[in-house]
Amino acid sequence: MKKTYVILINLIFMMFMSKSFSNENIRPNNLTLSNFQFGPINRWSFSHIREVIPTVNIEHSHDMVLNLKKSRNYTDNFSLNYDGQIQSIDEIVKKRFIDGIIILKNDEILFEQYYGNLTEDKPHLMNSISKSVVGLLAGKLEKDGLVDFDKPVSYYVPELSKSGWGPDSLRLVLDMKDGSDYSEDYPDFTTTFRIQDCAIGWTDADYCPEKIENGLYSFLPTIGRKESNVGTFKYRSGSTDVIGWVLEKASGKSLANLISEYIWKPMGAEFDAYITVDESGFVLADHGMNSTLRDLSRLGLLVLNEGKVFSQQIVPEEFIRDMHSHEDPNWPYDVSDGTSPYYRSFWWGKGNTERDLNGYGIHGQLLRVAPQAEMVVAIYSTWPRADGDNNSQYWDESDELIDALIEKFR
Repeated sequence: MKKTYVILINLIFMMFMSKSFSNENIRPNNLTLSNFQFGPINRWSFSHIREVIPTVNIEHSHDMVLNLKKSRNYTDNFSLNYDGQIQSIDEIVKKRFIDGIIILKNDEILFEQYYGNLTEDKPHLMNSISKSVVGLLAGKLEKDGLVDFDKPVSYYVPELSKSGWGPDSLRLVLDMKDGSDYSEDYPDFTTTFRIQDCAIGWTDADYCPEKIENGLYSFLPTIGRKESNVGTFKYRSGSTDVIGWVLEKASGKSLANLISEYIWKPMGAEFDAYITVDESGFVLADHGMNSTLRDLSRLGLLVLNEGKVFSQQIVPEEFIRDMHSHEDPNWPYDVSDGTSPYYRSFWWGKGNTERDLNGYGIHGQLLRVAPQAEMVVAIYSTWPRADGDNNSQYWDESDELIDALIEKFR
């Protein structure tokens, strides 16, 4: 009898704990600025960024929403040949800390599921897929004549004249081939990217310098120049913030309003997005945007359909085609899979024969645009570390996962 009672109490306790931790409204008691980006806290915080850091809104249009209907071939469960074995999608999701997946084929939903704290109508942190949004915006404003990609950064933002970006053309900065001495290595908390987190109020960790410029309007001009960097791709998140600043200066509008006016509303977003802002008022172009998973997939459709939505050309067709067709003979990384990768206008070119494009964000944010397969795959995740978990890095495995999904539903 006593044993039965103990078992019953344990079952009740487990049910209570399960219900408590699945409740999306429970804020972790130990959440701080220094840990919200990392597991297990980020499982909650990445879909509640507005409750952690100051943000500004990116409005959608209530009168013009792109309807996403379910395909007749819609499925809510499937298995996949991935990582050397047949696995259910639920098994893969659990191993990879995935919060949501949506797969579109011929502009219709083939699969859509949410996990953890994420729901259909809740925005999630994009991290560096924010860069890809800014890239599309830059292409639109260049077509409208507000900016000239051949002009140097200093032409638009004199405050950056003496910085590492000052003499570089906007085109070099868009492709991250500029001469800034900006360093980015996620496990190394002494690199510029991690110190920038201190400047923008994303962390108050003990690695932050005692004295630091607060806000990117003051921090970015302090970044020096390394002339040998010019012309070779090197991932530098700060370069996207520079382009964001340029677009604001050229237009006289805030970046959030520009994204809303030129991308979010005309592409038919279903929900408002939002983006983080530091205490100086700088909108974080490089990794601060948050959106629902469905709207992320609509962004993919915008690119898949060569910049056109509702029969209107939103982003220039030639700009999209340029992203698909670019080559980089000086790609600095070894490639053994037969592809020819490149980086163009804040998008990653897979360099395969089908000319797929990727948007990537640390901690597992993924967007694939596959024109020949007529597919878009969008995934939000909360990897414990920027590049995976404590045992392995997930980047190559992520690309393989999306490849497997496309092959299954092609």
